[in-house]
Amino acid sequence: MKRRDFLMTAAGLAATRRAASGAETSPCACTEPGQAPQPAPTPAYAGNWRLIAYDAVGQPLPPRAFDPLLITDLLNNPSARTALQQGPPEGPFLISLPLPIPGFGHVYLFADNGGAGYRARDVAGRELLLNFEFSRSRIGAVERYLQQHGKAGFRFSAELDKRLDAARAAQRQAEAARADATQCARLANESLADSLWAGEMAVFEKARQEIEKRGNRPGFLFGCNGFAAARGPEYTERFAELLNFATVPFYRAATEKEEGKVDYSRAEFVVNWLARAGIKAKGHPLVWFHQAGMPAWLKDKDQDGVRKAHRDYIVKSVTKFRPWIPIWDVINEAHDHANILNYTTDQLTEMTRLATDTVRLADPTAFRVVNCCCTWSENVVLGRSHIGPTGRPTRSVLNYVKDIIAAGVQFEALGLQLYWPNRDMFEVDRQLELFAALGKPIHITELGISSDDTPVDHGEVKRPSGRHWHGDKWTETVQADWVEQFYTIAYSKPYLDALTWWDFSDPAFIPHGGFLTPQLKPKESFHRLLELRKKWQAMA
Repeated sequence: MKRRDFLMTAAGLAATRRAASGAETSPCACTEPGQAPQPAPTPAYAGNWRLIAYDAVGQPLPPRAFDPLLITDLLNNPSARTALQQGPPEGPFLISLPLPIPGFGHVYLFADNGGAGYRARDVAGRELLLNFEFSRSRIGAVERYLQQHGKAGFRFSAELDKRLDAARAAQRQAEAARADATQCARLANESLADSLWAGEMAVFEKARQEIEKRGNRPGFLFGCNGFAAARGPEYTERFAELLNFATVPFYRAATEKEEGKVDYSRAEFVVNWLARAGIKAKGHPLVWFHQAGMPAWLKDKDQDGVRKAHRDYIVKSVTKFRPWIPIWDVINEAHDHANILNYTTDQLTEMTRLATDTVRLADPTAFRVVNCCCTWSENVVLGRSHIGPTGRPTRSVLNYVKDIIAAGVQFEALGLQLYWPNRDMFEVDRQLELFAALGKPIHITELGISSDDTPVDHGEVKRPSGRHWHGDKWTETVQADWVEQFYTIAYSKPYLDALTWWDFSDPAFIPHGGFLTPQLKPKESFHRLLELRKKWQAMA
């Protein structure tokens, strides 16, 4: 790769190297019989178990730092926080929490107890030092990945081996220091600084080898929303240079402010722009139980009225644009995230069926995408939709998709969104594989990472994420590194057929999220993706 080897230098910090010897151990209790206990931080959960963690400078995490803690099943479905107040679930379960790791970044870390998960009987009466658990779990997960794919013929670099050896050595030192929680956590963090890089190297190296084996994918869709089509010829030229796919807006709160008076002028403008540029179009979204998809008059209808109104809008929209729009996001975020009417999970399943069936009625050739956001389903922990508490258990994205498949809902692809996923690429790769196991092709329908840390004074999101993927700030280079890694991983997946960035230029939905500056100057991410596309297109 030209310009840099990001796998070695992106964080700008060298990892500690140690000699490799010894074996992995069982979950770390920070004190043992006969040893003097060390001062412990406030636990995340007390009662019949305790979870503690230390930050990057060796300070115990305060209680508020445990707010994003997730206790999930083995498929990353979170438990509601109310269910955890009396202690851990019976299991098996995973534990995850975002922590800053010097030499890497600030991402969610996962503890899986050697891949088997934890059980209530295993942790009852115990105190788990999460830094240690995260460290040993990451090493085990990377080792299993290398073993699995090594048997399939993939080869991994010597630098990856060095990283993993250093992680193992630091982990053994952490095990030896377990009587001192502060020292144990510091050494575990040093181990994570290497094992996090090792995991990312593993998935990236495998992805590049997959692409080399399969070659160019002519039908792959590289997209963005086309909402700023009116910005002029320079915008159009840059868009067509990089992308072959674009999303057209059908947000009903804007298109049908008065019942029966549908204004498609914006959609028509974008469709005509795309047709002139030779870019494939997708409509988005036909059904969305969010303020942007629900005009005031529609919110006041009963369920039968809502169903009829949506059926009418779908038929009218799909029929009108059938010559130009072959792909539709038929329903958006109906997994208890966008749920302004507070429908039950069964009602949301049936609304998904209505949307997919009605699109098929209007256009038998349409490609139907069921679109989902927040794929790790953190909202389930607090039992919330986007507007507040639901007053009942909420459904994870994974379970929503499982339910609609089990109910016989017919659709062609699953849409997933990734804004600041707060996970490293190894975990992002595992999440993609988790959804791929459901048997549906995947489109990444919305996607964005910032290129600057500066807050903005416009739009819905005004501050970039404070959890930095690599290093301690968002920059053009970090954004470009993220684009290069993620697009390479995604392009290597045979079940993944489309990637849609959001937005093409700044100002963007997320601060500094565009491929272009507000002055339409290409950022480093634009050039990096263009270079990747040219390289892949040149493959046999």
